[in-house]
Amino acid sequence: MTALRYEAIKLVEQMPEEQMPYVIQYIHALKEKVLGTEKPFDDEVKVTPKMRAFLELEKMLIPISQEIDYEKELAEARDERYGYTD
Repeated sequence: MTALRYEAIKLVEQMPEEQMPYVIQYIHALKEKVLGTEKPFDDEVKVTPKMRAFLELEKMLIPISQEIDYEKELAEARDERYGYTD
């Protein structure tokens, strides 16, 4: 077993029992994303509508560039919303 796998198992063991369905759903979603397989959730794990919506939103995530000039973006948004006043 690799050190990363061992660390992941230790972290899962520390999670409270009531959080396990969320951990399992996340791992399934990650597995589906990485392997491209679509395996339905086990019957024993109940997927709440909120969690299903969260997983759908998570699939839509797009990584953003770290090279964003936040000051420039803010100034452009202000100009667009409030107009240029000087």
